[in-house]
Amino acid sequence: MNKWADYLISSVSYTPERLISGAIRHEDTEKGITNGEQVDRITLTSDIKHGLSYITIYSGKDSWKKGYKLKIFSIDGEYYLRIDGNKAKLDYLGDIPEIPLDKYNSDKETSSKQIKALESKPSPAKPSEVTKPKGVLPKQSSDELPQELDLAPEPITESDDATPEQLQRLEQLEKQIKQLSRKVKSKKPSSKKSKKS
Repeated sequence: MNKWADYLISSVSYTPERLISGAIRHEDTEKGITNGEQVDRITLTSDIKHGLSYITIYSGKDSWKKGYKLKIFSIDGEYYLRIDGNKAKLDYLGDIPEIPLDKYNSDKETSSKQIKALESKPSPAKPSEVTKPKGVLPKQSSDELPQELDLAPEPITESDDATPEQLQRLEQLEKQIKQLSRKVKSKKPSSKKSKKS
């Protein structure tokens, strides 16, 4: 199956000024869509400016439905993220679920200076292959991917330098494995020998 985008956004939180304060980002892998992680507006803006593609996704019954591509534009030196073509001083990701601000630890003020500082860091650029029509809700789509998967981290060789994001993801995965191991152990029935008649 073709990859929808580099990253997928399933929910968002806005400030009172209708700027993104945080979002839940998933990766689109060969095995399906990964569990989400929290990212801030600066990360989203920097990634898109460096050529990474983002789309919104909607939760269906045991699967995800493809939404719309995130676009970036600038007004007076400030960047905005939208799925439509409107050039307004507001972020807009359509009708994906909104999560209250208190779920995020992102009380950081977004400024173009912070974004420009992130832009100066090299990032692997990938061509965008996803284009969707403008609008609020996606039409019924036959494109579906399996719900969130827990993927094992790729082994890191001695010659590779792990990024802080990779190390953080590895720690998250190790915690999930430990939790699942405890659940499996607690759900195993005690072994009772059955009597043969």
